[in-house]
Amino acid sequence: MIHLVFGGAATGSLTYAYRNHDDKVIGFPIDFSLGPIKDIHKKSGINHYFNWLHTTYHPMWNSFQNDQSIYTESLQELLEIDNGEHVTIWTCENASEQTGLRICCSILKGKNLNLSYINTYQAMHDFTKNKDIKIDIRQTGECNSEQLKYFYDHYKKPLTDKLKGEYAEEGEKLLNSQGIVRSWQKGKIIDDKQTRDDPFILECVRRLQREDEFIQAVKVIGEVIGHTEQPLFDAWIEYRIRSLIHSGQLDYEGSLQSMRMYHIKVS
Repeated sequence: MIHLVFGGAATGSLTYAYRNHDDKVIGFPIDFSLGPIKDIHKKSGINHYFNWLHTTYHPMWNSFQNDQSIYTESLQELLEIDNGEHVTIWTCENASEQTGLRICCSILKGKNLNLSYINTYQAMHDFTKNKDIKIDIRQTGECNSEQLKYFYDHYKKPLTDKLKGEYAEEGEKLLNSQGIVRSWQKGKIIDDKQTRDDPFILECVRRLQREDEFIQAVKVIGEVIGHTEQPLFDAWIEYRIRSLIHSGQLDYEGSLQSMRMYHIKVS
């Protein structure tokens, strides 16, 4: 069995879950919901995407070169999957993993594969519906290795030819998209504005701010991550905070060299 999974945490948990098995885990470390993904299955698109990361995010986020190497290697492994293989694609109710699902279906189009998928949000919801505590997850990375193994055994579903065709067609459109921000709304991936998260970031600052005091930027980032409906990368939130500073919607004191070195408040 070959597993396709999106996000570093999910890849780590799944790899650990099947460490004593012959299963192969192909993990994609990037967030498909943010950044240019046109031709991200080709060298030119990969370079464009990671150049965007380098020029957009703060230099303190310096893991992009390693992520590019991992992504390129994983993409090559995806392209080399042979006909007849059994492949499971892991996804969840968020734009990144749903985009990854569709891109993989597009790349694998034309191959004779036994394709299945697992929606970890639905699996977790069903798994806990009769328990005292209901758990709703935002991304597969929130599941531990034992839960993932259980979900594979009990919630794996075949991808019908109809569904494969629909996902492949949507994936092809995504690979030709010029968008930068993608949101998951009512079961669909939509292009969104780069300012999408700004109102919520400002709301979190106001929630934490007492009178006219400055709040640690890193504290605001934690607040946003903890309360946003869709998973957000901390580097993206920090980038939007700096954009709000430059547009005059937030004031700051300290040094913008690191998110731990400055404080912010609503202007």
